[in-house]
Amino acid sequence: MTSNFEILRIIVKCRNAAKNKIKKCFYPDCSEKSINSHILQRKGILDKISTDSHLWTFRNNHQKDELEFKRLGLKKAFAFNCFCNHHDTELFKEIETTDIDFTKYRTMLLFTLRVLYDEIYKKMLFVETRELILDTNSDLFDKEDLITDIEDGKLAISDLKRIEQKIILDLEQNTEHFVLKKRDIPRIALCVSTFFTYDTTEETDKAEAELGRKLDRYTEMFISIFPYQQGNILMMGYEKIDEVKVKDYFDEFFIEENPELCYMKITNLLIFNCENKVFGDQFYNSKIEGIESKYIEATQFMLDKNNKNERTSFKINFYDEDFKQIFSALKFK
Repeated sequence: MTSNFEILRIIVKCRNAAKNKIKKCFYPDCSEKSINSHILQRKGILDKISTDSHLWTFRNNHQKDELEFKRLGLKKAFAFNCFCNHHDTELFKEIETTDIDFTKYRTMLLFTLRVLYDEIYKKMLFVETRELILDTNSDLFDKEDLITDIEDGKLAISDLKRIEQKIILDLEQNTEHFVLKKRDIPRIALCVSTFFTYDTTEETDKAEAELGRKLDRYTEMFISIFPYQQGNILMMGYEKIDEVKVKDYFDEFFIEENPELCYMKITNLLIFNCENKVFGDQFYNSKIEGIESKYIEATQFMLDKNNKNERTSFKINFYDEDFKQIFSALKFK
């Protein structure tokens, strides 16, 4: 018991210290202090699904080292500290209006950039925390595991920084390095905005075994779902250099004649592969309440080192009336 308490104490202390070291605006060549803002805007998006200015989030409680659903105020939900006031206000003003032009490549690129910096921040916090833990020289942690985590985290940051350079280039020079697409879907009281790795562990292990070294980069994709007008927007994207690898998977989200396939893929992706998500009371009450442990089980299944296929898919659909019964009955293996 004492060692578990001490492990948690060190983790929380190092994580808080890491947070205090990451305070500068992420936009290139800006040294201004970052402010608290939101990945998706509060007014017009997050407030459309909130009740009493609160949303539900699914997160890791670092003080308890356990997954939990937590109801948070809008000031904290989907919040991040990646931009100074100038860049948060000026850079994104064209997507912070009530009438957003989703036909523009630039519009979708700006949504992508916000979540990209949140992903970089989280990876930096992950690496910095583990470096501080390593510096404690505590025998309570496996040093080799920490070093591996740090190396993997730095590789992920490198991938994201490379994507950042392409986004900034597109914004400044009107080039197009990405395939970005959106579709309208029926209203559902949730928001998600995140990058996820397309490559499965099985695919990565095989490729690295053939190369005899770690891959230079992973295949990253972007997804965002949020309320807009009377429904929701689904927005996704990937780098054009990955088109051959991901096009078939990506296109299945946008088959107009088969919306059920899209909804099923969204459901699987959100439950098993997306960390950055918030829910309104209506969604929580109808899709989560009473089966919170099943969501935790699903997350643990996906994080299990024995699970080598992170694109495992189940016949589940958030839009189905009997979703809770179907999801609760799933056997993960």
